[in-house]
Amino acid sequence: MWRRLKNLFDSLNTYADMSPDLALRRRINRMLRDRPSRTADEWYELFWQPLSVSKEVAIFVYQQMEDYSGLHFANVLPSDRLTEDLNLPLVCWFDWELSFCESFACQFGIDLSEEFDIYAFSTLQEFVVFLNQQLLPVNYS
Repeated sequence: MWRRLKNLFDSLNTYADMSPDLALRRRINRMLRDRPSRTADEWYELFWQPLSVSKEVAIFVYQQMEDYSGLHFANVLPSDRLTEDLNLPLVCWFDWELSFCESFACQFGIDLSEEFDIYAFSTLQEFVVFLNQQLLPVNYS
């Protein structure tokens, strides 16, 4: 009986360690509410079209990152820092990067799992530009 209780307790601790920090997520969303809210099309046209990012990649990030992070991406800016401002590693589930790579592969037919490391990108802009570059044909000359 004690072993079962210990296993249950350990499972609850592990679950808490792997779960998103909901209080932090709420604080970030409160901060984001002070900014203008944009539709996915507006977000693309204002921020990503001038950088020649494909609309498909921009809309993918807008939708998927909101799902994975719980943050209001309608208010997120390209200059937002992924770890310092948005705290992605803390507001997302522990395995969100794997799920994101799977979703990207399903949508675009490209496996990111070997190159993807959220800590390699400082800002959302760096992240989105990286994703867009994955769609470009490789030039070996």
